[in-house]
Parts: sequence; C-alpha cells; structure tokens
Amino acid sequence: WSISRLSSDMRPVAVLIGPGTASSGEAVAVAFRGRANTRFFGQPTAGVATANRGFPLPDGSALMLTTAAFLDRNGTVYPEGIDPDVRMDEEDPAAAAEAWLRSHGG
Repeated sequence: WSISRLSSDMRPVAVLIGPGTASSGEAVAVAFRGRANTRFFGQPTAGVATANRGFPLPDGSALMLTTAAFLDRNGTVYPEGIDPDVRMDEEDPAAAAEAWLRSHGG
C-alpha cells in the first residue's frame, strides 16, 4: 500500500465509541472525524481529548494543566468529548455499525 492509495481509499469506516473511549482512544477517534464515508456509533466519549503537561512546584509537587486539545482534520475541537452520529444507549452499536457497513459496500 502506498500513502496515495491509502489517502484516496474511501471505503466506509464505522467507529465505535462510548464513555470508555478516553484520552488516546479519543485521539484515534478524532483522527477519523471529518473523513468522508465514516460514521460513529455508540455513546459520547469520556471528554478528555486533551494533552496535559506537568509543571513542577518548589515544594516537590506538580501542577497538571491541560495545554492542548485534539482537533480534527476540519479544525473542530472536542473539549467535551465526541458525540456519535448514531447514538445507541441500549442497542448493540457493533451490530448497527456492521449493518451500516454492509449497506455501504463495506
């Protein structure tokens, strides 16, 4: 696979997210946000799509501060998590994602 082949591949992608999707998981989800032919299924993510940095204090403790937030390919920031396109509270998001993929040639 070449980079140009990967970037032009518009096969459907279903992304499963939920409250357990946090931090680096949200970074992966954000990487797919804004991609054509992509849908998110499940529940909103944990809302910690940020980068944090520790600042040492004179007494030996440290102060952790959010210094950056993840943004998608369109420049949208997700300070409170990522909402799914198809919210599913009780239903099986994997089954819904599979059905969507099948209906879109995936």
